[in-house]
Amino acid sequence: MSVTNILLVEDHVLTRMGTVMAINTDKENYRIIAEAGSVAEAIDLLDNKPNIDLVLLDLMLPDGHGIEVVKHLRKINSPAKVLVLSADNDKNNILQLMEVGIDGFVSKFTDIPTLFSAMESVCNGIEYFGKDISEIIHAVLTAKPTSEDHFTSREIEIIRLCAKGYIVKEIARDLEISSRTVENHKNNIFKKLGFNTTGELISYAYEHGIIHN
Repeated sequence: MSVTNILLVEDHVLTRMGTVMAINTDKENYRIIAEAGSVAEAIDLLDNKPNIDLVLLDLMLPDGHGIEVVKHLRKINSPAKVLVLSADNDKNNILQLMEVGIDGFVSKFTDIPTLFSAMESVCNGIEYFGKDISEIIHAVLTAKPTSEDHFTSREIEIIRLCAKGYIVKEIARDLEISSRTVENHKNNIFKKLGFNTTGELISYAYEHGIIHN
């Protein structure tokens, strides 16, 4: 795995320093190449540093909201992944962010191993929302009528673990199968339910009044 170049967008200096120190514990895989403390600074760096692989993004910035950074990132067709690192876990905000194209969301209060797990997931093209949205996933799965006969026993196990907010690596570990096998099963599950992504699950939950503010 090549080194992942990171843009860290965080306006609180102490929080930014702490995040840098945490990420520097794994310099073989991750490297912070730029830091921004505002929407304007982040957009300028995205325009001038084409080698950014991952954006670690706070939402509440002094000159605007982090969603503006995501919108600009998609506008310029950057391949960079976006992992929101924020204390704001309002479901409506998460939904809006997913609609514009974030790849994951973790709380600022998360531990370092979880942060690294989230970064690894999104860098490998796997959405990461962990347990922050586990109740949404659970509500969608339970609200959409399905017969257990419609799924294999392995798919039933994976559905239950997904509903608890487990990520692919955790499911693979618990079921003693490969991550690729878990992904294949998840794809089959989404196909049977008529969904493709976690974002669709969240949208479905809100549109059908399953989740209330």
